[in-house]
Amino acid sequence: MTLSEAALFLAAGVIGGVVNSLAGGAKLFVFPILLASGLPPIVANATGTVALWPAQLPAAWLHRAHILAEGRAFLWRMSPALVGALAGAALLINASERAFLAVIPFVLVAAVAIIILGNRTATLAARVLPARYRGAASGVLMFVTGLYGGFFGAGMGFLLIAVLTLAGVASIHAANAEKNALATAINTTAVVPLLASGLVHLPAAGVVLLGGLLGGTLGGRVSGRLPEVPMRVGIAVLGLVLTLSFLFS
Repeated sequence: MTLSEAALFLAAGVIGGVVNSLAGGAKLFVFPILLASGLPPIVANATGTVALWPAQLPAAWLHRAHILAEGRAFLWRMSPALVGALAGAALLINASERAFLAVIPFVLVAAVAIIILGNRTATLAARVLPARYRGAASGVLMFVTGLYGGFFGAGMGFLLIAVLTLAGVASIHAANAEKNALATAINTTAVVPLLASGLVHLPAAGVVLLGGLLGGTLGGRVSGRLPEVPMRVGIAVLGLVLTLSFLFS
């Protein structure tokens, strides 16, 4: 790894950490910057997933008391998400570059839409699904969310809050606590096979991780001072433009 590559990886981590602190969606920035360094698309995606894996750990630890109190109910909600995460990682590992490049534009559009909608995703999901179907649908949607998390994952937290709301989690505070724990579990489940696959560029992942810690600290200091909705829309659109420019240049 050259000095210029290390600087690029560090910049990817810093930008991703700042973005995660402000509105979520760090993968939309980390992924194209890793592509710009010359990494193949699947390797860049897998490396970004591993590098961003620790981001949810502090929040998950802070809410550990709620998770322990939920006990079996939380484990029941988590199970399909972990199966989905394994399936998503397996899809990524076994995908050809051609297939990945064909799918990723649609994944990116979905990620941008999720980030722009933010917590309104839960409201829209509740409107679409009648109350009598929400319990059964939440299990299927939790699997789909895990699948998305294992394959790409940008904006997954908003999807988790939507599914948890459909599953009957009582408040947005409880849903947010479970979201952090679920995101950590999904990412951890996906990271294990990705590391074993050999797709991850370990030096890049390590430098991005360090940059993410720095960026998260910087972003945390200004996160409450900026308007949420315009910031989230700006991040989503810019992330999409960057990614598409690198994919199709």
